[in-house]
Amino acid sequence: MKAIGMIRGKSGVQAFDLPKPEISQLNEVLIQVKEAGVDGTDFNMVKHNLQDIAEDSDEIVMGHEMVGVVEAVGSEVRSVAPGNTVVMTVRRGCGICQPCLHNQSDMCMTGLYTERGIHKRDGFFTEFVVDEEQYVVKVPANLAKLVVFTEPLSIAEKGIEQIRLIQSRLPWACEHPDHTFSSPDWGRCKTALVIGAGPLGILATALLRLVEVYAYVVDIVPEDSPKVHLIKHMGANYIDGRNKNPKEIVDFCCSASGNVDIIFEASGAASTAIELINYMSRSSIYIMTGIPREELVLQVDAAQVVRQIVRYNQVVVGSVNSNRSHFEMALKDIPAINSKFGGMLEEMITHHFTLRDYELIFAPTDQNRIKTVIDIAPWE
Repeated sequence: MKAIGMIRGKSGVQAFDLPKPEISQLNEVLIQVKEAGVDGTDFNMVKHNLQDIAEDSDEIVMGHEMVGVVEAVGSEVRSVAPGNTVVMTVRRGCGICQPCLHNQSDMCMTGLYTERGIHKRDGFFTEFVVDEEQYVVKVPANLAKLVVFTEPLSIAEKGIEQIRLIQSRLPWACEHPDHTFSSPDWGRCKTALVIGAGPLGILATALLRLVEVYAYVVDIVPEDSPKVHLIKHMGANYIDGRNKNPKEIVDFCCSASGNVDIIFEASGAASTAIELINYMSRSSIYIMTGIPREELVLQVDAAQVVRQIVRYNQVVVGSVNSNRSHFEMALKDIPAINSKFGGMLEEMITHHFTLRDYELIFAPTDQNRIKTVIDIAPWE
């Protein structure tokens, strides 16, 4: 079967053939991959030649976003059956720490996990995959064509979950009793700033707007960009950050509400991410999800940063990966997002390729590309 990924000793993305995998354990599921999403992690792997290949292999199949159909199951599998549409989680736990033993490998305490398509385990840019049932999530009926967004949306789901969990320390954040961070209708009377208008930033904004958070998104694309169109279509505000420093960005957000309750960083722009800490509002939370690749040295007044975080009851938290529960949240919210915002998920998919187009997938592109999908097998 065909696959694309990286080969030890060769730079860039490569195509190669692999044998079709087979079920070898009673709890395993064989899946035909229908579609795979491409994201910033994949682009960075190729751009920076990040070959995190297992020691006993000479290649790694890339890709960590997928949707597929079950072809066969082991005799002990109960939650899915042949013909079911499914998605798969990414990280495989260390089997040692308590989070991994409780299927929360996104919070692994040892760092000995693997990740499909990223870290020492083959991914989904191929025709068939096999894995254990616990990593396979059944997709609700009639949702198949949109669930390629499940993995990236699950990252945003986890970030929002962390925000709500931590900020539940503020039961009086809003004068309305039904708008606390722990309430289902929690978003009202909150203002958020999202850094980055890539797929993750747009999806995070969609989750915030679903619960009516007053949202701003900052990026360095012009007003006529398709990304800005999507942002405004959701009722969020766009800030062109090309001519604004971090203070001016935050001041612009504060002009309406006087406070920025949430900062959601989804760009991996290290300088902006660090500098924005200086302009956080009192009792606010700043969640970082982007991972910078280049080295960057900044001069920071460390004493001022510590004084501010302590005196203003601020929280800065990192969030990476997601677990099965976040995939289930994403599958619930995908139809809600697409319905409320008029088919925005279809609009986000700007480029389609096949496995044969592997060189074109990672070729330099313009800023109008939002989401790239690899069509691997036709839907029946």
